[in-house]
Amino acid sequence: MVRRLALVAIAAAGLSACSAKLPADINEAALTQAIGKSIGSPSTCVIVADAQGRTVWRGGGYITCSRNLPTCQGGETTTAAEVLKAGLGKPARFTSCPTTGVNTVGWAVGPVPTGEGKPQRDLTYVAVMEGERALPGLEIKERAERAFEKAGF
Repeated sequence: MVRRLALVAIAAAGLSACSAKLPADINEAALTQAIGKSIGSPSTCVIVADAQGRTVWRGGGYITCSRNLPTCQGGETTTAAEVLKAGLGKPARFTSCPTTGVNTVGWAVGPVPTGEGKPQRDLTYVAVMEGERALPGLEIKERAERAFEKAGF
């Protein structure tokens, strides 16, 4: 039994060592605070991924980020993770459209901006809001990118 527990502990340590992480010079608390102040709400999801599509940071709960929402392209629905995967390495884009009743959805996806004099990072983000007071996609893009700058990217 002790041997099994030791093997499980070693395996867990090995997996955590391989998992994608924020760059070492980025303060996760500062990123969380900057995103929260600029576009945070219970209906917001922000995910940052590396070039391979591995999540390095998520803002918003699992349910919020896993919701199927309109793509604003002909009635299709998708999740934030799928939009992020499709946007890896591509230029920034944004969109907005009505969802149900008085609700709207706003999407922004693109490369995490790198400040002047900062190292280039191959990170992509998606940010989505849905609800009665959701911001338009362009506003989400601008606010998210300012938040990334405040966090040290």
